[in-house]
Amino acid sequence: MEVNKPLSASAIVSAKKRAVFRFVLLQFLLTIFISLGIFYIVDGLSSYSFLLGAWSSILPSIYMAWRVFGYKGVRSAKDVVRSFYRGEAGKLVMTAVLVSLVFLWIKPLSAEAFFAGFGVAILSHWLSPILLKNS
Repeated sequence: MEVNKPLSASAIVSAKKRAVFRFVLLQFLLTIFISLGIFYIVDGLSSYSFLLGAWSSILPSIYMAWRVFGYKGVRSAKDVVRSFYRGEAGKLVMTAVLVSLVFLWIKPLSAEAFFAGFGVAILSHWLSPILLKNS
């Protein structure tokens, strides 16, 4: 009979880190494929507007994942909490800046497609615990 040893804290963190970065990469690639589908079905304006909306949410998430999981090994609980707060604050600022810059600099832009992409990315963030549960 084989006895399963419990995983060490660093092994658990490492597994979660891989799962989170794999999920963010999947989000990134999925938005490209959806955007290509929109390009073929609707038009180029809606396609790149959707892509910019999705990436305005995903790029700050990459930053958040890097802030939280970008360290090697195990850290104290205080350092982990500090990483979460800094990561979330940075994510919020980056999201606001990216959305503002897109609306200021990108003309023409389909606001409907932009917010559809942004919404799809946000929805996928909410669904990530379900998708990462078994990772």
